[in-house]
Amino acid sequence: KNIFLKGYFQSEKYFIKFEDQLRKDFEIKSPLKKQTIDFLKIIEAENSVSLHIRRGDYVTNPEANAVHGTCDLNYYHRAIDIIKEKIDKPVFFIFSDDIDWAKENLKIDSPIYFVDFNDASTNYEDIKLMSACKHNIIANSSFSWWGAWLNANRSKTVIAPSRWFKIDI
Repeated sequence: KNIFLKGYFQSEKYFIKFEDQLRKDFEIKSPLKKQTIDFLKIIEAENSVSLHIRRGDYVTNPEANAVHGTCDLNYYHRAIDIIKEKIDKPVFFIFSDDIDWAKENLKIDSPIYFVDFNDASTNYEDIKLMSACKHNIIANSSFSWWGAWLNANRSKTVIAPSRWFKIDI
């Protein structure tokens, strides 16, 4: 019944034949926080776009940084420009493990919400919110990738970095 998998699974080719079961398995069963429920209402009412910035150990751990690196602000600004070309009146929902950095550095001239009420013990609620958005801008992070993959919008736009790793693996 219990399986522990470790690795990089940012391709559905590993599990696409189990898509329906995986989506069911990833449904959150515990009650959501009021803030999450409130954000879900906004996300559902708008042309919502999740934007995830992964920093954390990619910045603080030299080994992780050497392998992954981080997406720079230019990447996010280009992704935002693409979304604005394709999506009418986008509303951005920002997720990050370094939300203070995101608030200080990410400037968008569209409606923007910083999702800053979850921590490591409730980050599954961030995945819930990211997957509820109509579109996704992801970092080179499996957390981002799963948030976008779990997004059930069949006409979603997902923008991802062209390189996932800083080095060739």
